[in-house]
Amino acid sequence: MRITVFGCELSGLVTAGSLAHTGNEVLAIPVGKAKAEELKQGLLPRDEPGLDQLIASQVKEGRLDFSHDWSEGIQHGEAYFLSMPSWRADKAELVIDAIGQSASKDVLVVNQSTFPIGTADRFEASIKLAFAQRGLVANVAVASMPEFISEGSAISDFSKPSRVVLGCHNEGAIALIKDLMRPFNHVTDQVKIMSTRAAEYTKYAVNALLATRISLVNELANNAEHFNIDIEEVRQGLGSDSRIGFNYLFPGCGFGGPSFAADVQALVGTFESKGYDADLLKAVLQNNETQKEVMFRKAWRFFKNDLRGLKVAVWGLSFKPNTATVDNAPSVKTIEALVAQGAEVVAYDPKANSAFKDYWGDQSGVTLVTEMYDALEQADALMVLTEWRRFWSPDYVRMFELMKRPIIFDGRNIYEHEVLVDHGFRHFGVGRGEVV
Repeated sequence: MRITVFGCELSGLVTAGSLAHTGNEVLAIPVGKAKAEELKQGLLPRDEPGLDQLIASQVKEGRLDFSHDWSEGIQHGEAYFLSMPSWRADKAELVIDAIGQSASKDVLVVNQSTFPIGTADRFEASIKLAFAQRGLVANVAVASMPEFISEGSAISDFSKPSRVVLGCHNEGAIALIKDLMRPFNHVTDQVKIMSTRAAEYTKYAVNALLATRISLVNELANNAEHFNIDIEEVRQGLGSDSRIGFNYLFPGCGFGGPSFAADVQALVGTFESKGYDADLLKAVLQNNETQKEVMFRKAWRFFKNDLRGLKVAVWGLSFKPNTATVDNAPSVKTIEALVAQGAEVVAYDPKANSAFKDYWGDQSGVTLVTEMYDALEQADALMVLTEWRRFWSPDYVRMFELMKRPIIFDGRNIYEHEVLVDHGFRHFGVGRGEVV
């Protein structure tokens, strides 16, 4: 099938590459800052595991191409995918207008983007009106198929989905989309058919539920340590309950990323637009913002409310492992608080140093290093803020020798307290380790 994907950021590139990989002829159209020429050369805007190889292989095979020409994209596609971040809704509006004004055949639009509830219905009505004004008779369907990919595992999330939420009322369109997704849905039927509005609402609801789960387990962890309870023991008890499970049940220093909290905030706004005060979701978001500073507050108390002149090493700047993104990352808020109180920060991240440097700009107080152990030289404390795999089993002897004071604030609970104590460290986690 000939597919046009509008949007060449993470979701759009994963969609374009994956659909090309299964034999479709895909033309991807950037609508943001990405340039078609650079994308053809493999210069991608996101550092996502496996994505550069996927795109390069499909370009080489001739099944994937890039263009800035929207008209070319509209003429090419038998189906159009809208794969844009939520903040590019204005671009999606322009794409829909362009389709309505220049398409000359049946139209199928598959919206993967997290836009307000009712967007798919509105887009469909807009194209139908434009066709009627042009005297064009054609079938028009706009489906909602929200993406549930995560940075760091995006290709696997798309190609091996736990479910495909598909909102559509047109039986022909449903059959076409299911056939298009068949290579990713051949083990068991994971497609959940519903109305377009229900599909749009589902995406918001999933993120809201996951955010609530994270904030609740963080609140449980923050209080467990004051009762001399190891939250890991509690987590094992919770997760073993089949009604709860272990996913998203890891206490830590809060969640971040460019869209997770934004989607929950958007749902709050949607509720409020209907006169409903979303107290629970507001509390979840506020809890998470407070949680981002949990390691800073522990250090503040441990060092008797005086961090001036202290050297604090930070391992992990990205909001999660396997990504270079620092948007809304706990590291940002933590480092800002440390520097504001006079501490010197020396930080390392396997991928996100450049992104953090762009964010931090010319401000003083932070030094970025390219080797994890370099951050520890004469450090008064180490804060672990992202659970990169390389941090899990470090050389404890080397760490002890490098640090001025062997103190670890473990914001992701990746270390066993007894192991660190045996190596001479003070250890403070989230619901684990020493209480401060």
